[in-house]
This record gives sequence, C-alpha cells and structure tokens, in this order.
Amino acid sequence: MHLQLSDNHYKIVNRMDTLHRDVVRRWLVEETSQGASGREVELLDRPERVAPLSSPLAWRILQELAKTPDYPNALAGRLKVHEQKVYYHVRRLEAAGLLHVLREEPKRGASARVLAPTAEAFAIVLKGRGNPVASPLLPHAGIVARFLEEFTRDGVFDGSIVVGSPYTHGPFNTTARDSPYAVELGFFLGRLFAPRKDLIVRLDTEVKARGAGKEDMILVGGPVANIIAMDLNPHLAVNFDWKQVWRMESSRTGRPYADEQVGLIAKVPNPWNPKKVVVSLSGLHATGTMAAILGLTRQADEVLDGYRSGEEFYRVVAGQDRDGDGRPDAVSILE
Repeated sequence: MHLQLSDNHYKIVNRMDTLHRDVVRRWLVEETSQGASGREVELLDRPERVAPLSSPLAWRILQELAKTPDYPNALAGRLKVHEQKVYYHVRRLEAAGLLHVLREEPKRGASARVLAPTAEAFAIVLKGRGNPVASPLLPHAGIVARFLEEFTRDGVFDGSIVVGSPYTHGPFNTTARDSPYAVELGFFLGRLFAPRKDLIVRLDTEVKARGAGKEDMILVGGPVANIIAMDLNPHLAVNFDWKQVWRMESSRTGRPYADEQVGLIAKVPNPWNPKKVVVSLSGLHATGTMAAILGLTRQADEVLDGYRSGEEFYRVVAGQDRDGDGRPDAVSILE
C-alpha cells in the first residue's frame, strides 16, 4: 500500500510485531531519492484509541512530544496554552495508549513524568487483503531498529562503527582479525538506515586519539583486537578476563565462558559520555565476534527478546555451523 506524502512514497511492509495483547506494530518505509528509511507504526484498531486525536490540541501535543519528550508543565509552556488543558489531553492520550512515561525526573521536591508517544507513527488499517509488495527489509527489522534507536536521526544512521586497526597496535601488539566481519554488519544496517554523508567506520586507534565520548558507537571485536573495547571492558557486567586464562565472565550469572565460538552482544551507556551509548559486538576470538554479528543480523527476534529501551542489555551467544560448511551460520543463546 502506498501513501503519497509530498514527494515521498510510504508503504507498510507486511510484518507484524505483537508487543502484547492489544498492540500490533508494522514497519513503515519511506522511500526518497536519497534512499529508504523506516519507522514502526502502531495500529489503532479500536475507535476509543482514535477519539483523543480529534482535538487539534491533542494532535499538537502528540507531535511536540514526538520531537522532544517532556513533562506536562513544560509542554504547556512550549505550546503557550494553559497547563490544565494540556493535562486533560495528556490523560486522554495516555488512556488511549498513545502516550507513555519515558522516565521520571525530580522537579522541585517532586517527581515529574517525562512523556513520549508509544510509537513513531500511528495508522488505521482497514479490512482487506491489500496488495503484495517486494520488501527489502528483513523480518526482524523493527526490533533491531528499536535496539539501535539512538543511532538514527530522521532515518539516517547517526553514529560510528568502530573496528580494530589492521596494523599492529595496543597492549597485545596485535592486528584485528575480526574487523572484516563489520562488512556483514554494514550490509545489514544499510538495509535499515540511510547512510550519512561522511564515513561511518572508524579505526579504534582513531577513536582513541579523538576521544570515545563524541558519538554513539558500535564496537566490532573484543579487547585484544579493539582497544576501545578494551577500555570499555571494565564497565561491562559480562566482560573479558585474561589474567589467568582467556575467557569471558558474567557477574550477572557467575558463569565463565571459554569456547572460541562465544560472542557477546551488549548495549550500555557510554562511560565517557552518559548521553551516548555503546553497542559491543565482540567475542573471545574472531569466530565469537562473527557469532555476535550473526545473532544481531539473523536472529534478532530471539537474541533481542527482553530488550528494554534505556536499560543495559547483555546477551551471550555461541556460533553454530548448522549446514556443516565449517563456518557459523546460526547462534544459540547461552545467557
């Protein structure tokens, strides 16, 4: 289905995520001359969910909170309307499931609720079969886009993929063997986000020199091959230990991992800039890093199950060679 909006074409990709009993989401793709970008659309399947949007002020509230989440008093100031009017419509939008509390902040001795829309877009889908379309997106594109929500701005990838230098470097005096696997990651991300104008790939040595707190980062490779991953390691609840034997240890479960196929998918606040995040795709060896990338790009529905926005996330996976060709093609979840 195509919707004409200015010079852009929109289509609903035939994919659904059932988040709970009453909420269904689909993936909306915007195709422009500069590429494709996507966002999730929450389906409004009952009239009581649509009714609050009949008010022009409620519509403005939803649009403003989509731009910048805020608490009602501050939002009233932004809109230059009486705060009681804002509270009235906020309550209706919350009751309809169109707004949710993103976080709570202390304000003047009390707790202020910062509100945001529950989805990036809303839609009404009428009964009918629709028309078949060819989709360039993977079935789990939506959950990956949510996992990497900090890395996109208006559909454009806004962050860096940091790989280990191909030259001898770091305290282990080694070269990165798992950096080529970033090509697999880049190919996947290119189907989700439009590219920015400058390069998104940086060497770990380059980031070390310029500072690691400047942007959101996806680190490819473990602490031996990637010195930014080494600097991040002490801040992880699942980290790498090379004091006695090369292994991965989890302070969450107390379990050690020593198999070379083991990889880690982690998302944590950037320790050098709390306003940014770091996603780590790493392994005990290069095959472990490949397992982490496979988990994110091929089995995201399983691997990212339980992910919550704003919380630290860890998933330990093990690569599997199911087709017997000597290379990992799937993962199992260890933790």
